Amino acid sequence: MALTKVIGNGLGAVTQDGAATFNEGSADVDFRVESNANINMLLVDSGGEVVTIGGLASTAGNEDAGYFPLQVGNTGSSATIMQMLTSASGTGTIHFGDAVSGAGRYAGYMFYNHSNNSLGLGTSGATQVTIDSTGAMTKPNQPAFAAKPSSEQTDMAINSANNIVFGTEIYDQNSDFSSNTFTAPVTGKYFLGFTTYLRNVDIDATYVQFSILTSNRTYYSLYDPNFSADLLYLDVNIGVVADMDVGDTALVQYHQGGGNAQSDVNTDSTFMGYLLG
Repeated sequence: MALTKVIGNGLGAVTQDGAATFNEGSADVDFRVESNANINMLLVDSGGEVVTIGGLASTAGNEDAGYFPLQVGNTGSSATIMQMLTSASGTGTIHFGDAVSGAGRYAGYMFYNHSNNSLGLGTSGATQVTIDSTGAMTKPNQPAFAAKPSSEQTDMAINSANNIVFGTEIYDQNSDFSSNTFTAPVTGKYFLGFTTYLRNVDIDATYVQFSILTSNRTYYSLYDPNFSADLLYLDVNIGVVADMDVGDTALVQYHQGGGNAQSDVNTDSTFMGYLLG
């Protein structure tokens, strides 16, 4: 029969075979281990029902104050494993917080969903990247857009720049397209593309030009309308990789030199783009 020795004020016990109980009877007593500079190096908070390692540094001037590391293994280890277990339908999650309550507890997170074997990353409380069981990656907030004209833009002015009007969004994944213009939400390299059928190009035009105009530079495609009659259709395609800073813009323009103002941009035109990296 095991003997019980009551320790302290009766809020814990140690049995003869070495078993120890702290906070016996839900007495709301914490278990705490101090280091030289930290009174809460290891803390079992019985009231808060949490276990913390590192806690809050208590000594002013401590060179490690504000840094509370959890170290697993050491530099001599050939392999170190941390394992988080859940049921076959459960989800294991690691939170990165900047508060002890509210949404700040999980501002950033990583998770593994065992029901579909997917791995995810989240920032600002929202999932930003998911890798499914086949390795396919989805990024629901990756900047990407495509837009088309709501109606035909007819009789384009000559000898001046005409902004192409894209009144219908096909998709706008990060809400970065507005008023015929894409605005880069982050600095990076972007693919930008434009395709159209230009109709009724005048035989007397000296040139026609479509441009993707960005804040940094202009990318254009120039055509010499060397034909014997007004052109019913001119197929135009532009694709570029543009270097854009955050806040830079991109739009599409048409310019015709000479001839009559009779060229039309039809509704099959598309302006599109997405962040490459």
